[in-house]
Amino acid sequence: MRIAIALHLLWKRFEIALCALVVPGLILESSIANGWVYGGNFVGFLRGLFLDLVIYICARQAFLLYRKGNKTGSFIMAMVSLSITYVSAVNNLGWVLSGHEMAGVLGSLSQMMGAGSPLYRAYEFSLAVCLPLSLLAIALVDLDHFFEHSINQDHLDNQAMLSDERRMHRTAFLKAQRVQKGTIQEQYQEIAEDRAQTFVDKARDGDLTFGAHTAAHDTDKLAQAASVRQIEPPVQEVPGTVWPADEPRPAQQDWADWR
Repeated sequence: MRIAIALHLLWKRFEIALCALVVPGLILESSIANGWVYGGNFVGFLRGLFLDLVIYICARQAFLLYRKGNKTGSFIMAMVSLSITYVSAVNNLGWVLSGHEMAGVLGSLSQMMGAGSPLYRAYEFSLAVCLPLSLLAIALVDLDHFFEHSINQDHLDNQAMLSDERRMHRTAFLKAQRVQKGTIQEQYQEIAEDRAQTFVDKARDGDLTFGAHTAAHDTDKLAQAASVRQIEPPVQEVPGTVWPADEPRPAQQDWADWR
């Protein structure tokens, strides 16, 4: 059980690591597209990188300032972040429309969906804006709850430990029982010998029923007891004060005289 829970918790920790890598991954990937627009060289990549960094930082500042009650500063940072997000989205759209490293995929999709179809245009638009908009959304929506939820799963490890502890004790108990198998067998051997000797003694005295009449007698007694239970009237509960155990209760017909 604990191995299974450990694997589950390992995946939860891996999710935390993936979540922590989402922001830098989005910035890097969007920077590649923006860098291609700015010349495709190392300087262009740096320009695209800082463009996406400004998106994230401004959106994050807008979120934090709004929580602190500074609505003016929050509005300014939000406008800057939205404007740069628009620029980055257009850059990404140009990168997609140019077919850069995606010419084959876009050509196949245009033939299958139709170059002017709404589905194809929606795909191009979503592909263009997904990176900057995702970066903006992550900056505005705090991811702390994701980490807190994963951390709060540690109680499963405690439950798994208790389950393993119970299993360990059960296993040890059964192992000890198996060790006592010889002793138990000796005790039952003595009981069986005594019972066998009882039947032998009765047979020597002339009783060759071998306990058959005893079994029949016991069956009759059980039947009589069952019939007595069936004819016994049900006990009627009378509300009122409970009588002490050492005082007899007056008869029902004398109840009015007694009061």
